[in-house]
Amino acid sequence: MAEHADQQPIRDPDLDVLEAFRDGSPSAFDALVERHQGRIFRLGCRLLGDRDAALDAAQETFVKAWKALPRFEGKARFSTWLTRIAINQCRNELRKRGTVKHTRPLSLDETLPGTEMPRVESIASTEPGAWEQARGREVRSAFADVMRDLEPEVREVLVLTEVEALSYEGIAELLDVPVGTVRSRVHRARADVRRRMAAVLGSPS
Repeated sequence: MAEHADQQPIRDPDLDVLEAFRDGSPSAFDALVERHQGRIFRLGCRLLGDRDAALDAAQETFVKAWKALPRFEGKARFSTWLTRIAINQCRNELRKRGTVKHTRPLSLDETLPGTEMPRVESIASTEPGAWEQARGREVRSAFADVMRDLEPEVREVLVLTEVEALSYEGIAELLDVPVGTVRSRVHRARADVRRRMAAVLGSPS
């Protein structure tokens, strides 16, 4: 117990910029946008499946963050707080559409930034070599349909854990739900994806 008590919390890497913003620096918020805009945009693409909608959501996220920043108390990291705003903005967009099935899927042939890995592999791969069987547009189109048809809250945790590489604890903090709820949603999402893709991949469900 004493060992844990002696551990120091990791300092928020955005703290210096936040303090500069509070001190009236006109460029501080621009620095925050520059630092986080790529990640927020990519998250919007994965949740909304539409680059234009993701761009709008990212812009609205930073507008809301700028307005709310004077009230930001620092109880969570700035990046966590900002991601929560982005997720809520994406949820609002999906509610406006009435159903996630109206989403135009983002191309799954597109590679993830800084890698040669197609987006579809980063989300769906659950074991080494699982996607060695996956070839051609038919498989990727089928996977896009599977992702699009997932319940939004299930798709959220799948993206956050498989693509954003967040821990269950980190996702629970981000979404303000119990860790057990996150674990249940991830398990359900993975099982659902495997079941729906089994026939296409020629593997057992």
